[in-house]
Amino acid sequence: MYKLDPQKLEHSPRAVRFWECCLAVFYENLSKIKRRTLVSKKSIAQVNINQFIEDEEQSRFYLDKAFEIFQLANRNHLPVYELSENLKDEFYIRNVKPKAGENQPDSVATQEFIVNSATALSKPKIAVANTKVLEANIKASMRGKPNYDGRFNTLYKIFKQTREEKADILLLPECFMPIAFLDRIVWYAVKEQKMVVTGIEHVTLDKLSFNFIVTILPFEWNGIKDAVVVYRLKNHYSHAERLMIETNHFKVPIPSQYIYDLFIWKGIYFSPYYCFELADISHRSIFKSQIDLLIASEWNPDVNYFSNIVESISRDIHVYVAQVNTSQYGDTRITRPSKTDMKDILKLKGGDNDTILVGEINLDSLREFQRELYAKTKDDKMFKPLPPDFPLQNVMKRINNMPMF
Repeated sequence: MYKLDPQKLEHSPRAVRFWECCLAVFYENLSKIKRRTLVSKKSIAQVNINQFIEDEEQSRFYLDKAFEIFQLANRNHLPVYELSENLKDEFYIRNVKPKAGENQPDSVATQEFIVNSATALSKPKIAVANTKVLEANIKASMRGKPNYDGRFNTLYKIFKQTREEKADILLLPECFMPIAFLDRIVWYAVKEQKMVVTGIEHVTLDKLSFNFIVTILPFEWNGIKDAVVVYRLKNHYSHAERLMIETNHFKVPIPSQYIYDLFIWKGIYFSPYYCFELADISHRSIFKSQIDLLIASEWNPDVNYFSNIVESISRDIHVYVAQVNTSQYGDTRITRPSKTDMKDILKLKGGDNDTILVGEINLDSLREFQRELYAKTKDDKMFKPLPPDFPLQNVMKRINNMPMF
């Protein structure tokens, strides 16, 4: 059992960062998780996802709990007036749809997080990693014996190249690194103030094998670099992934409610999806008109199928799509809703060396196109025409850097 000691926190010999509190709550919640006694099938178990995101005793969202820990640990290091409840809104704002009490079984809940959005980036540079994610490493972590050999070198090589290329965002594949390396990834995101989306290898607890996607949103407060860390359990495990879990005598955790996240960071409206989630035709369209960028973190051998999905998403909900897959399968790309010969900003596959490629997206041009009538944009070759019933009010919210919910 991983449990924080309030007395030690209160007498911390140094100031504690908010990102450290986020990870501490994540690890504590993981150590407490228990599957339900009612299992619908031999190979799966339903999980109350609120155990991950809320404190059952006090119904606190885990970031709220992290903020309380931050307040406690910094009482001796920061003025009391700086640690007021109002400070939390400077770190993050969270809105949820549907509201508490309105959720139905198997419904889709969406969370909006606003972090570091006072200054907007109109042309963010996105670094996508071209690196191998080995099935042997995924299995090793699933079995509780992760492979660490040489993997720090891969991690820091990617970090170094991202810094040198001055990218704003770093995207990493599904199951990229063991959970033990997560603090190093967050540390880098904080130090360099780069937003990072990454998958972590499976974590098996109580015979349940969890697959998490993590979004790291850096910010600066009073000259101090910090970050908000948001984790999310995968909503849909692929057939091959289920088979891998089952043949290792573990179970697949099925969330009691589907949850997707919409982030507003530096004025960029985006949502991360985790591989097989994109195969759900209704789920991949829930943020139509609400985002500029859809991020797909994958470990996916079915490249042709997902290539068609990515191109469909880009045009159907009219967004930039950044897909990052393991390099042995490829089709890592940044694409836009444009005609075929100019849709891909970058696209890559293969190679033995770990590297990144950087592409730039133009949010102003996308939003300006979406706010105008077809009579004005029909001769514009940069983007394809809008899909039916594209809500203008959401485009204007993105233009004016307003909350979506």
